[in-house]
Amino acid sequence: MLSTVDQAAPDRAASMTVPVYRASLPTAEALLPYLRIIDANRHYANRGELVCRLEHRLREIIAGPGCAVLTAASGTAALQAAILAQSGRARPSRPVALIAGCTFVATAMAAEACGYAPVFVDVDPVTWAIDPDALRHHPSLGEAGIVLAVAPYGRPHDHAAWQHFTAATGVPVVIDAAASFEALMRAPNALTGTVPVVLSFHATKSFATGEGGAVIWSDIAGLERCAQALNFGFLYSRESRAAGFNGKMSEYHAAVGLAGLDRLGETLAGYGAANAAYAAAAEAHGIGRDVIVGPAIASNYALFRAVSAEEVRRICTGLAATGIEHRFWYGPGVHREPYFARRSPVALPQAEALGDRLIGLPIFPGVETATIEAIVRCIARCRR
Repeated sequence: MLSTVDQAAPDRAASMTVPVYRASLPTAEALLPYLRIIDANRHYANRGELVCRLEHRLREIIAGPGCAVLTAASGTAALQAAILAQSGRARPSRPVALIAGCTFVATAMAAEACGYAPVFVDVDPVTWAIDPDALRHHPSLGEAGIVLAVAPYGRPHDHAAWQHFTAATGVPVVIDAAASFEALMRAPNALTGTVPVVLSFHATKSFATGEGGAVIWSDIAGLERCAQALNFGFLYSRESRAAGFNGKMSEYHAAVGLAGLDRLGETLAGYGAANAAYAAAAEAHGIGRDVIVGPAIASNYALFRAVSAEEVRRICTGLAATGIEHRFWYGPGVHREPYFARRSPVALPQAEALGDRLIGLPIFPGVETATIEAIVRCIARCRR
């Protein structure tokens, strides 16, 4: 989604001198050894050798003890499969999915694809996520067939608290941790376990397969149900026995992922340098508290937290005038997206404040320190 300034002038993006993001995936040369394996095997889809290799390598670095990793064609496909594996399709007695208001629209779309009616929940102003203890008192809890908790912008989630929530309420949970790859690397034991955790490997993420995703879960039977959902309801037979769709990762996307893991240290170091440059420039210009980068969030994001709608307007106008693209990554709040707002209008003050005031700034592999300095200088000037 473009900012409000960019929406007013949709062709402005073509003239931007600094894009908000420029993906950098493995080169053709880095992919070639894996492509040769595909050529030799002539196995292009349906869980080939490279998909299995990728899942094994990912398990070693982002999954806690007893957990396994199952890849999918996208983060949304992984989320939809996890919902079906946890709760199945919506039932008349449990038609609702409780969903964080501070998230990308894909979270709600996945729930709706499984038959659930989204009910959006406000978030904690500090964590930007649903408070599981407060959710126990939500008026729609008795109708909820699933809770979609979100780890916004790759922030670490409270896995243990969600385990306790399900034990206390009987309502299953799926954690949409789309951008949390680095958080999982740092603390896989704390962030994975009996609640399924879903990742996105979209090109904008710090680890990417171009398009892809994964479910991490200690429930191996549950992961089998995810695999079944991703394969038209087939599991160990050609009989479709459960709700499903085509959501499997291809061998070509797995090749991108394997080549990306080969250079993961270099990629994360590049993001880390950009994060450090933002933090240093923000401190130098007196706005350090409001420029948010890794490790507080995933390193593929750089956010500026404005204090008011007027400040948002000034900063967006200033950035656009300087040729700096910016973005509200989660839009105005998923509950205010027109598709959902016209059917179930609701006010979520905390989610709305975050959606309106968290401005996504340019960050990508290779962004220059001088560019970051110019971005921060522009923001500081607009703030004054």
